[in-house]
Amino acid sequence: LNLIALVGGGAAQIGGVRMAAIGAGYGREAERLLAPQTPSKVAIDRAEQLSQLALDEFPYDTSSWTRLAYIDRLRHGHLTQAGTTALARSYDLVAVDPLIGAWRVHFSLENWEMLPKSLKESARAEAKAMATDGNGKVKLRAALQAVRAPVGATLAALWLQRFVTNPSPPEHRSPEKAPQPGSLLKD
Repeated sequence: LNLIALVGGGAAQIGGVRMAAIGAGYGREAERLLAPQTPSKVAIDRAEQLSQLALDEFPYDTSSWTRLAYIDRLRHGHLTQAGTTALARSYDLVAVDPLIGAWRVHFSLENWEMLPKSLKESARAEAKAMATDGNGKVKLRAALQAVRAPVGATLAALWLQRFVTNPSPPEHRSPEKAPQPGSLLKD
């Protein structure tokens, strides 16, 4: 039944009775509905319903929270407080998400001027962390190169240079420059 629920859009029913529900199944169907360049209002509304159902099953689903932010942007042409809250929830749950991180950084940069400082810091930290992983770096490079909003594109170019192309090496201290025991407690 769980496989049927996953493939069947979130729930398996027998005779109209819900037998099993899988949040990821709702998410898969919602993503399919939002895949066109310009999804219809009906598709957006249904994707929002499915995302809410996914969160009812698994409230820690960062993909669903991020999808709700995207739906908010599609519906209003910009992020509203609801979209910003959904994006913030996704970062609160998983600060660096290897599955959706590159998309989330891209989305954040496309909406940079609408984000509060805390979300800007979260997106920057996620980009920096993703750049330290080989697969994450590849995804991040593509995401940064795809940013089109003027302010976001400027930041994306800077992050691409700083985090991906020419990252600065980790800071190493020589033993003689390391803090001495007890020296951190002095004024």
